[in-house]
Amino acid sequence: MKTVVYLYESAFMMWRRRLEGIYAVARKENWHIESVDVGELAGSVTALLDYWKPDGLIVEGGVLLRPKCPVAAFAGRPVVYCDADVARIGTHAFVVQQDSEELVKKALKELLSRDFDDYAYVHYRTRRDWSQAREAIFRREMSRRGKRAHVFRSWDGAPDEDGPAFGRRLEAFVAGLPRPCGVLAANDEMAVHVLRAAARVGLDVPDELAVMGIDDDTLVCENTMPTLSSVAPAFARAGKLAAGLLARRLRHPETPPVQLTFGSLPIVRRLSTRPLERADRLALRAVEYVRVNACSGITVADVVREMGLRTRTAENRFKAVAGRPIRDEILSVRIARAKQLLAESDKSIETVFVQCGYRDARSLRYVFMKATGLSPLAYRKQIRRERKASGAKAQPPA
Repeated sequence: MKTVVYLYESAFMMWRRRLEGIYAVARKENWHIESVDVGELAGSVTALLDYWKPDGLIVEGGVLLRPKCPVAAFAGRPVVYCDADVARIGTHAFVVQQDSEELVKKALKELLSRDFDDYAYVHYRTRRDWSQAREAIFRREMSRRGKRAHVFRSWDGAPDEDGPAFGRRLEAFVAGLPRPCGVLAANDEMAVHVLRAAARVGLDVPDELAVMGIDDDTLVCENTMPTLSSVAPAFARAGKLAAGLLARRLRHPETPPVQLTFGSLPIVRRLSTRPLERADRLALRAVEYVRVNACSGITVADVVREMGLRTRTAENRFKAVAGRPIRDEILSVRIARAKQLLAESDKSIETVFVQCGYRDARSLRYVFMKATGLSPLAYRKQIRRERKASGAKAQPPA
């Protein structure tokens, strides 16, 4: 059994999603995966590698910013980097990178649907190459569309700036934005800071400030006020690509360096970008309730009870906002979740049934086939055939 070390930063939630994809390949390759949070390293990464003597490594790009984890420590070892700065690792490296162009454009499409004149970008708290790349795409898209662009460089504070000082600086930036304005944050963490700043300076979200995050960390996005719209890179897919590339390297050491890119998942539209009709926020909250809870097994009666109205009145008001009856909205959310699980994970069909709010396989199979014309298994096979036919976007080293 080969040992593969995966080095990550626990401050970013994507490592668990990436690990899911890595495990999918590890099971087939009979690997032992040793996951290591570099934030907990007591000594240098070299000492860790001397102990584990791994056959290969998968390393998150952010790890290389740590003094204990210099790029030189991985020289001569079979390593695949994930979302690493090419300027740091060099052009002759094996790397899996997110398609920043697709990701930012997808996020901006949601904000641009509001047709504001002004848009803003808020950087990550510390300098990161991926945050700067997203700003460049943001600026280009705003220029191309004739929109005014505003940028908040989160790291521009005093060297000893603490949390409250940073918060006040961000509040001043948010308060000074023209209204209405759409804000794209570097990630969900920064989007939450924007929402808090907006609340403190008395701005209404999403009417005066529409806010969009990146990563779709559901624990964060579902528990903000209002809930946060977000889009996630396909991290599980990226983990599969990275592990698959490492497997190829281990089988064929002469494999030349290659860069693979991966896309993103569909946008999850929540209340931070959804324009609300003030006359019926109750119905909007009901739509949000369905989106959050549909896969927990809720029924039409649960939604009606949540609205506190008579059934017919609740149905009419819900349909006026959602465009379809409560039952159809519940089914739509479940089908969307089933498609995502079937496409992005190796979970069994039975597990997918349960995680989509169904008690038995027959129920989901029936509604899934009615919606897509395919059984869940046939849908998964079709997605995999299409991916295999198109292949991951590969770029040879410069």
